[in-house]
Order: sequence, then structure tokens, then C-alpha cells
Amino acid sequence: MNTQTFTPQTSSSVQPSKPLKPTLRPFPTALLNPCIDPIFKILFTTDSEESHQALTCFLCDLIGKPVTDVVLQPNELSGEAISDKQSEFDINCKVDGKIANIEMQGRNDSSDYGKRAEYHVAHLLNHYTPKGSAWLDIPEVFQISVLNFIFDKDEENSVNHYLLRNENGRRISGTMNVIFMELPKIAKISDDIDSLTPAQMWGKFFLYGANPEKQEYIQKLAKQNRGISMAFTVLDHVSQDEANWYHESRYWMHVSDEKTRLYVATQKGIEEGLERGRSEGIAESSREIAINLLKDGMPIEKVSQFTNLTVEQVKELNTENS
Repeated sequence: MNTQTFTPQTSSSVQPSKPLKPTLRPFPTALLNPCIDPIFKILFTTDSEESHQALTCFLCDLIGKPVTDVVLQPNELSGEAISDKQSEFDINCKVDGKIANIEMQGRNDSSDYGKRAEYHVAHLLNHYTPKGSAWLDIPEVFQISVLNFIFDKDEENSVNHYLLRNENGRRISGTMNVIFMELPKIAKISDDIDSLTPAQMWGKFFLYGANPEKQEYIQKLAKQNRGISMAFTVLDHVSQDEANWYHESRYWMHVSDEKTRLYVATQKGIEEGLERGRSEGIAESSREIAINLLKDGMPIEKVSQFTNLTVEQVKELNTENS
């Protein structure tokens, strides 16, 4: 009979396995979503040449003019008085002597984003115009917003440049500029790269950047647009940092909390409205019954007891219908 000898492995021959490091990154090649505020901000403000070039090219493509000198500025602007409304921006920068604020906006709070944009561009103008400046020296200011919602459903263009103009379309000076990129409109545009404007290419990048099924398309965009090539390099780099996945995770938690609060508030409003309507309906019915009983000659005190209306309410109905 054959026998086999089992030789136990010694501790030196067994390599202890390292515990898996917990991560929020869903899979090793996953990329962060550039359509959410914190990632959009990281994408264009990371301390690297690629990030700086991406921001420079993005501004050039959105403003529609060559851009060379881009310098980041503080994102919080104070007011002149304590009571003044403050401004906090995603990305604030000086651009060849001009001032530009760039925002990634996920929702249209209270449907008043237009007012918010006008306030921001006016605040930029006021904050960055030195006292005593000649009127000719006042800088151009740009409020650039990438919107993940439809701002103007009646406007077909996906990227719109707004200026102060008269009813004939003549502009005042071109000092205050508001630019909106509406991502839902870009999502409906064909992915044919040859038919896209440079600004629309950026829209496709924001929409598809985190989509693993669109990475080949993003690579094609990067070959056509140098700024997007730089941005994609930055996105790939920052996606390897666990801290950035924490920022994205916290963002989605905040969105979930907001939706939950809105749902609860809506349900509460519906329930209160139904209860109020039921109460009002009962009260109206009681008044109608009281009026008919008064017409039949029932004493006021008896009508009050029968309808649960106060004596004063019955007297008032009696006076109104006598």
C-alpha cells in the first residue's frame, strides 16, 4: 500500500496576506465625476501644469477669445458692509486683466439662477474695480456657469452669452458678461466630434468623464481638444486619491439628504393641505346647514349646538342672511 507523507508548512513558508485597504473607489480604473462641484473645482485648481493648461483652454473655448495669463483668486468675496450678501465661488480667477468666476451648478434653486448669476457678475465688477479708476480702466467680468439643468427651455443653443443690450440688440459696453453652458442640451446633441464646437466638446467631457463605457470617446475628444487632453490627465490623476472619492461620496450624501428633506416637506405640505381642505369643507357644510336651520326658524342656541358653530358665528350668519 502506498503511503504519502504530509509535511506541514512552517511559518516561514507561509506569507501572511496583507489586509485589503478600504476604498470608496468602485473599481481600480474608475474616474471621478467632473459634473459635481468638488470634483469640478479640483479638476481646474490642482497645483499642476496640466490643470492650469486645462483651465486656460476651457476659458478660451467658453469666452471665444485667446487666453494666456490665468491667475487663481480667493473664492470668497466680502461685501462692503456686514449686512451685504456674500459670494462664494467654485473657481475665481484673473484672465488677461479680466475677471472670471466659473461655477458648476447641479440644480436651479427656486428657479432663480438668473438672478444669482447677475448678482455674482455685479459683485465681481464692484469688488475688482479699484476706487478712483478711470471708466476706461474698468475690467470686463465674466460669470461662467456649467448648468446641469435647463435654464432657458425656449433657447435652442446649448451655450449662450448674455450681455446688457437694448430692445434693438445693441449692447451698452460689454463689461458684464454671463455665459451659460446647459449640459442637458449638450446631451441631446450628436456625439459626432466633427460637428461639435470647442465649448460643446467640454460639455461632452463633463457628461462622459466618469462613464467607463465612454472612455474611448473621451480619448477621441482629447485628440481634438488640447484642453480636454490636459483635463483628462488631471482627472485620471486625482481619481487615484482616496480623499477625492470621499469628497464625491459626501456630495452624493448631501444630494440624498436634500432630496429626502424635499420629499418629507412635500408630503407634509400635501397632508396639511388635505387636512386644511377637509376642515374647510366641514366648516362650509356646517355653515350651509346652519343657514337652512335658521331659515326654518330654529333658535340660534339650538343651531349652535347642532352644527358645532359658536353662538357668535351663528348670529353672524343670521345677520348676513336675514
